[in-house]
Amino acid sequence: MKDVAFRKIIETLREDSNLNRATSSALAELAQNASRLHFDKGEHIFTIGDDADQYYFVESGRVVMSRESATGKVFTYRIAVRGTPLNAVTCFRTRAHLFSARVVEKASVIVIPCLVFKPWVLNNPDVAAGILSTIGDLLDGAYTRILDMIDESVENRILNALSMLSSRIGPDLPLTNNDVAELVGTSRETAARVISRLQDGGLISKSRGAIRITDKPRLDDLSTSPFFIV
Repeated sequence: MKDVAFRKIIETLREDSNLNRATSSALAELAQNASRLHFDKGEHIFTIGDDADQYYFVESGRVVMSRESATGKVFTYRIAVRGTPLNAVTCFRTRAHLFSARVVEKASVIVIPCLVFKPWVLNNPDVAAGILSTIGDLLDGAYTRILDMIDESVENRILNALSMLSSRIGPDLPLTNNDVAELVGTSRETAARVISRLQDGGLISKSRGAIRITDKPRLDDLSTSPFFIV
């Protein structure tokens, strides 16, 4: 039974394009130091201010990383599904978490101590190079998203977000109107109006807690720029 669980951890770690650069033996070494945690919907894996001393990797479910301002405005930083790390970069700096990770769909998460993960990465140059490239993508994504917030209308921001997410996750997006509002930095009411117009236009269909992309080619054509969730 332990061997089956161990193999499943390795299979999950291989979902990451950077960790997958490691040799089989190196990845098995990393997996030996991993454990698995389970969370129900609504639970937090970590919150703002918690020590960033663990590397978290989503095995199943869906996790939203976000930060709430003093005025109550929520900024969604990342939507994490299977194969997505929550905080690989934080293992390389001594700082508390800047975002909270909240489970929005029952999840299992692989956990590795940063004291193990950091030296392992440094001993695997191909993985380290991949993580550096990812950091560059994160910076580009953050810059693009800032420009998107400044230059684009709410409707265009929503189109861009839905186009990116459907390319990454598939046509069925487990998003509420409030989730969409937090993604693009608008009110829930405004997001609901735009989503209603997109549904009337045949681009999407909306059900409780989910959005289905029904015309992906046209949605992509109407999108004005890439939308990055870093």
